[in-house]
Amino acid sequence: MNTADINAKTSTPQRVLSIAGTLNFRDLGGYKNTTGQTTKWGKVYRSAQLDRLDPVGVNDLAALKVRSVIDLRFSEESELYPTMRAAFPNAEFFSWHNEVYEESEDQPTPNSDLVRSSWRDSLESNDPNQVREAMRTNYPTKLYSHRAIYRRMMLQLIDQETPLVFHCAAGKDRTGVAAALILSILGVDNAQIIEDYMLTQSLIEGRMEAWLAGGATNSDRYQDFQRQLAAQPRELLAPVFEADQRYIETLLDYVGETYETFENYALSKLQLTHAELDQLRHNLLD
Repeated sequence: MNTADINAKTSTPQRVLSIAGTLNFRDLGGYKNTTGQTTKWGKVYRSAQLDRLDPVGVNDLAALKVRSVIDLRFSEESELYPTMRAAFPNAEFFSWHNEVYEESEDQPTPNSDLVRSSWRDSLESNDPNQVREAMRTNYPTKLYSHRAIYRRMMLQLIDQETPLVFHCAAGKDRTGVAAALILSILGVDNAQIIEDYMLTQSLIEGRMEAWLAGGATNSDRYQDFQRQLAAQPRELLAPVFEADQRYIETLLDYVGETYETFENYALSKLQLTHAELDQLRHNLLD
């Protein structure tokens, strides 16, 4: 019996689920919050992309009876590597590019000292330190670039449309911010949020070489991009593929300095209410 079956059928849940055809698929249950409550198992899962599942993986995910799939990837990624919907026969699907959020004139942006160039742009520096800095300082920007899809994710959890899976490409950056948002509002402390984030590093070892080998895309344009990256020194690319503790710490520091708490961020920028956040905690805590 694999870990997906264990979590679905027994009282011995596992943090990491072995799903054939993907990696970094895990359960957000089992974290104790500051008031002694524990996040429920089998309600919220985080993952890397879900486009290469084999038949066993499809069946294992179908057994989880997922009701909501939140795709945090950009449009191009979702189109080139579409999620295998057969694994989620009863789920509703939500994508970054389909969620619309009305911007207000006073819409805040991350502090001016945060680098807004993408990691792709930073490669032109040929300096691994600059690539790492671009990765680190871009974490807070996801609170804005992904505001609409994070709001949708939270509403699905509030409405008990669970089990819910949220994912990006590696299940590291956009997914890491989403996990921090959920866990923090559930009262999980920063130390455990960092612990959850850093678990990714042990689960994505070797991903760089596999991705640079070409992946599963048939797009000539994207294969060209992969070949361009493959020609780069590995030490230059390493910061893109690593889960660096400084990345998640930068996010946590930014939220603390700007909003004090993720709850305040959710109230002011996701336009959720205190009652809705109370319902979220009721749904996801034991």
